[in-house]
Amino acid sequence: MNVTTPRRVGKSRLEVAPLGFGAGPLGDRRVPAEASVEAVRAAWGGGVRFYDTAPYYGIGRSERRLGVALGEYEPRESFQINTKVGRTLEPEPLRDDSRKTFSPDGQVRTPRDRLSGHRVQFDYSEGAILAQHRDSLERLGQPYVDGLTIHDLDYGHQWPEQVDAGVQQLSRAGGGGARALENLRDAGLIAAIGAGCNRENRTHDTWQGGRQEDLIERLLDAVDLDFLILAGPYTLLDTIALRRVLPLMQSRGVGAIIASPFAGGWLIDPERIPYMYGETPDDVHARTGRMAALCRAHDVEIGAGALQFVLAHPTVAAVIPGAKTATEAREARRLLETPVPGDLWLALKAEGLLDEAAPTPI
Repeated sequence: MNVTTPRRVGKSRLEVAPLGFGAGPLGDRRVPAEASVEAVRAAWGGGVRFYDTAPYYGIGRSERRLGVALGEYEPRESFQINTKVGRTLEPEPLRDDSRKTFSPDGQVRTPRDRLSGHRVQFDYSEGAILAQHRDSLERLGQPYVDGLTIHDLDYGHQWPEQVDAGVQQLSRAGGGGARALENLRDAGLIAAIGAGCNRENRTHDTWQGGRQEDLIERLLDAVDLDFLILAGPYTLLDTIALRRVLPLMQSRGVGAIIASPFAGGWLIDPERIPYMYGETPDDVHARTGRMAALCRAHDVEIGAGALQFVLAHPTVAAVIPGAKTATEAREARRLLETPVPGDLWLALKAEGLLDEAAPTPI
């Protein structure tokens, strides 16, 4: 599969190569800084020029490390960075429990990251987004980023009343967050606006009931989005995004970038890594086993099938598997270049393991 020819991201002017780099793992404090830099170097050597990060990954650590690594390359126009907005990182050297807020059942809603000494506060208002954008540029050490993505405005990360407040903050009549993003794009300071779209174990019920899909439609109405980052709802194992989300995106010229193509790492190492960051359901165990058996029968690793499958959808511009080591970065390139016979896709559909409507590689 071609991993270097750029694809346009939705209706935006941003173009990215199909294989990107998910820098979330670089935020893990257990990953040595040197290993982070080597991972980015390995990705660059494999042709990767699109990098995704966020302030929340390691509470600034991912952006700082990615910025150091990419500082080796020039010109700046030769690569693209997407980071995220929605969370403000407030330094808090001394713990102040009086600043906590609680839900009606007593659960904390504004947590403090004890390791970094920062309080993480959701804020999607105009002023906050402009400040978050500026802070990200400082951590990255870059003059600009190419994309800004609305981060974790969903039921998996916030209470329903917080989600409603976040959408209101984005609205032009409310906090004006959409206005901030669109003005940055109109001024040429960013090329594209995105929003995250998660499907983790704890949010499956909201997808089955259509609530998360309704929220995505609300976001598309609130902000002139260019793309969605799909983390979980469109993988080899789970194609629920085909139901409403992807058709809606196609109708509005909104592109897709696929995060978590290996279902949180489950498809690469099911012995050690659970499915989508939570306890693996029995039906996922069974379905994965059947898929893996078919892949073996066609002499293909399931990871290769997972990466190449998602890139076959016409809305998908790129896939951004996470990597924390040079080995993992090289592995993604190898899996994308692995030949996958067309008979495999036919077999997966014949066995009811893949939606008949799902586009597959030629």
